[in-house]
Amino acid sequence: MISQKVTYHRGLNMSGAEFGHRLPGVEGTDYTWNDEASFRYFAEKGFDLYRIPFLWERIQPELNRPFDEQYLAGLKNSVAYSRKYGVNVVLDLHNYGRYYGEIIDVGTVTVDHIVDLWVRLSNEFKDEPAIYAYGIMNEPHDMQSANWKAISQAVVTAIRNNGDNTLLAIPSDNWTGAHSWQINNPPWIDDPADNIIYEAHQYFDHDHSGTYKKTYDEELEIHPNLVEQGRLRVHGFAEWCRKYNVKGFLGEFGVPKDDPRWLEVMDAFLDELDTYGIDSAYWSAGIWWGDNTMAVQPYDNYTRPSEQEAVLRKHLPVTE
Repeated sequence: MISQKVTYHRGLNMSGAEFGHRLPGVEGTDYTWNDEASFRYFAEKGFDLYRIPFLWERIQPELNRPFDEQYLAGLKNSVAYSRKYGVNVVLDLHNYGRYYGEIIDVGTVTVDHIVDLWVRLSNEFKDEPAIYAYGIMNEPHDMQSANWKAISQAVVTAIRNNGDNTLLAIPSDNWTGAHSWQINNPPWIDDPADNIIYEAHQYFDHDHSGTYKKTYDEELEIHPNLVEQGRLRVHGFAEWCRKYNVKGFLGEFGVPKDDPRWLEVMDAFLDELDTYGIDSAYWSAGIWWGDNTMAVQPYDNYTRPSEQEAVLRKHLPVTE
């Protein structure tokens, strides 16, 4: 039998555990973990990657202290569902370069604190076969005097010194936007394991925010070639990955479901990712999204797919 090699991964964010503004918050009130049916549904549709967001303040309510057992159990349970259905996991620290709102390495929250967190996470997950990558931080931005490149390098070094060679997803500063990726600067991580994937995010509205406050027609007035905006915005990042021979990951992207023309934008965007072999995870699935316009959670007790699902499934993983 000829072995098959996956050339890129296609998946979704399984969102919910990062919900809510109250920290650390209460499970079932402020945030939730997704049910097994969600993990099973998307696996059966052919998706092979789940990015699972979680919050630092919830898994480690006090710095340099042991993890909250209940929250850790919820995260491990999500990983176990993924493993059961043969889906790879990206653990996504969804904290924007902050802890309880304080920027890392600007005030009392230090680089040593995030290093401590990731060493503890490594101890919990480095032998877990379902783990595809550790997403060391979601969308760091406005870091003031902090040097994100130095912080991310410190996390990589600590994880490797812990005997853990897991793939590490490294975002850039400035919300890790693909459109604003510093394509003239080389990769900055020195990794003895040579197992890094660079993570970008991209939305297709005029301000790249993913809020889609304007209608498609209003956006079209700003960008007459709107159908190509996704492809154009990710192209520089894709070329950067190719130039430096590094792996790429689009950890977030998404479109509204209330106008089918947005699906054409996403289709062209995914064509670009396919061409370059870049992994991706749609934002977002999750049982608490309700009627959110970007949600890809199925309707009617998992019997009717979202409007976006058919386009996403056109670009499922390929093998060779």
